[in-house]
Amino acid sequence: MKFTFDKEWLEKHADRDDNLEIAAGSFSLDQLPPAGIDPGEDPTAVLAFGRLIHLSRRKRGWSVEDLASAARIEVSEAVRIENDPNYVPGPRTVYQLSVALDLPKDRLLQLYGNRIVRDRSLGQQAVKFAARSESVQKLSRQEHQALEEFVKYLNESR
Repeated sequence: MKFTFDKEWLEKHADRDDNLEIAAGSFSLDQLPPAGIDPGEDPTAVLAFGRLIHLSRRKRGWSVEDLASAARIEVSEAVRIENDPNYVPGPRTVYQLSVALDLPKDRLLQLYGNRIVRDRSLGQQAVKFAARSESVQKLSRQEHQALEEFVKYLNESR
């Protein structure tokens, strides 16, 4: 049996359920494997995803705990997202992060592999972003510019 969840269904249920887990039958969306590509197949996209979350959090001056609270996820999961390239968050978590950080839901799901990527340039932009962003205590001008350009690209309508 294959489950297919489109953007509208996910957003509708995530908004309606607020602090509840989204589930279909006996399966939680967090337990289902991501649809589309396996994030492990594109380590640069995974790296870009973690850095995007990390830099967006730091740009707001948030601690990891602040991010977890705003996204309604566990602190340990927020840490793993930013630091563990082998960790695969579920669609609900990616959705919650997109809401908390004001990032486009569909593009974030595509970036991490929870959606099939229809835009090849997304991968190229992810590589460019990952290459230009390094973890430092304070965002450098270059990191800030890289973050702004990447978020602008994500927000562009396709």
